[in-house]
Amino acid sequence: MIYRYFILCLAAVTLLIGIQAPNLLTQYQQRLAAQYAEAMVYYRDYQQLADQFYNGELERLIAAHKQSPEPAFQQEAKIIEKLVQRVARFEQQLQLQQQNYVQQLWALVWRHDDELLSGTLEQYSFNVPLNQQALATGALLALALVVLVDIITGLGKRTLRRRRSVQQRHR
Repeated sequence: MIYRYFILCLAAVTLLIGIQAPNLLTQYQQRLAAQYAEAMVYYRDYQQLADQFYNGELERLIAAHKQSPEPAFQQEAKIIEKLVQRVARFEQQLQLQQQNYVQQLWALVWRHDDELLSGTLEQYSFNVPLNQQALATGALLALALVVLVDIITGLGKRTLRRRRSVQQRHR
């Protein structure tokens, strides 16, 4: 009987966590959009310089900065490189978020950008969105966890019964 109460509590907690998934995804996507927009402001400026002096090749602009006798320009090369890498990461994440809901959740769990996710979690605001997507996600996670616990418990009981029967035969 206590086992059933435990399973019910586990299912309720998992349901509440699952309901948060769409909200977390939305906040991650909003952070991604905002940081991408901010990075693009500076990126466009450097791209404009590259267009004007290096046939649009940012790599050549970076190389020119690295080869400059001025230490400030040499340091700026590192800043431009980091910006180019950051924009590329954000564009990859934006592509991953253009998929269906399940693929977006998968990408958030397994292919997220660490910087974006940690920022999202630090600033996360808990909501209880009672929309179809949130309820379905929570219910599916709760069901999957309950079934998994039941399977593991059933296998454990079965293993114990076999051991006891083997021990009784050897007596």
